[in-house]
Amino acid sequence: MSNNAAAISFQIFYEPGKAFAALRDKSHTWLPLLAIIIGSAAMMYWYFQTVDFPWMVDQAAAASPDMTAEQRDAMHKMMSPTMMTWTALGGILLGTPIAYALYALYYLLAGKFLGSDISYGKWFALTAWTSLPRLLVLPLMALQIMTSGGRVAMEDLSMVSLNFLLLHLPVGHPWAGFFNSLDVPLLWSIVLTVIGLRVWTGRSLATCITVSVLPLVVIFGLWAAKIALFA
Repeated sequence: MSNNAAAISFQIFYEPGKAFAALRDKSHTWLPLLAIIIGSAAMMYWYFQTVDFPWMVDQAAAASPDMTAEQRDAMHKMMSPTMMTWTALGGILLGTPIAYALYALYYLLAGKFLGSDISYGKWFALTAWTSLPRLLVLPLMALQIMTSGGRVAMEDLSMVSLNFLLLHLPVGHPWAGFFNSLDVPLLWSIVLTVIGLRVWTGRSLATCITVSVLPLVVIFGLWAAKIALFA
């Protein structure tokens, strides 16, 4: 069983149980964290440097048909490639580690409830490694950017969301954002989390599934309730 970080990054896709067994001893948290942050940031930077920006702003305005002409003009003046680029990069550079930190805290508390003595740093590593399937979306995003002629919406970049694959809801639809956020890498990450929890805690499959899906059930449940009640 290899403890090499590069080898584990491949092994986690075809032998995740063995990969998590190795990561239990040495976490190599830096590799998935940096790979996801740098890869995502580079793709967003490329996107905003090549997208047809007036077209993108028009698409955003079209999602709010009740917007007045004055509001549309204000949107065009406020939104700029530089502002959008730095906003996206800031969200990735700061939002990614913050999200991982919150998930790691949840797993730490859940682990205490299950009688586990696994440290917070290990749970942070689990969160980072189980997010690795997100990297597989980057080639699809690159393909979209290269072939779209600058006219591809941000939510259509990955091509693996439930909305893109199955529903095709327009950007202004109340449920579009919800189903754009449910994608194949997210589901894959859940499976990896279940496997990692089983390897690290030795608890039952049902318990590990419950711990893995509970945060998403809460997040998407509240989101769905908000749409259903107020959209």
